[in-house]
Amino acid sequence: MTFLSKHLAGLAFVLGSGIIAVPVAYAQVATTLEQAELAGLSAEKRAEVESRMKQGGQTVSEILQTILLNSIKVKHPASKILALDFDRGLAVVETSGYKMEMVNFYTRTLAIKP
Repeated sequence: MTFLSKHLAGLAFVLGSGIIAVPVAYAQVATTLEQAELAGLSAEKRAEVESRMKQGGQTVSEILQTILLNSIKVKHPASKILALDFDRGLAVVETSGYKMEMVNFYTRTLAIKP
C-alpha cells in the first residue's frame, strides 16, 4: 500500500467515525427551546426531568410530554398529546374516543389545572 493510500484510508476512517459520533452527542444536548422549557420549570420538576435525561433515550420535550400525558390521563381519558403550548400552559389531546380536548396545565409544575 502506498503512503497516499494509507493516508486516504486513515482519513476515511476518521471522517466515518466522526459522522457516526455526531448524532449520539447531539441527542444528549438539550436544544435552545428545551433549555428554555427546563428554565421555566420549578426546581423539583427540573431535577426530575434532568434525572430522566441521564437515563438516556428521550429528549427533554419527550420527557415533558410523557409527564403531562400521565397527569392528563388521571382526569381525562387521553390517548396522546397532539399539540403543546408551554408558554400558555395548554395541551390539545386526543381522547380514547378520537375526540380532541384542550387541557390547561401549570407551566412550572406540569400539574393539570382544575
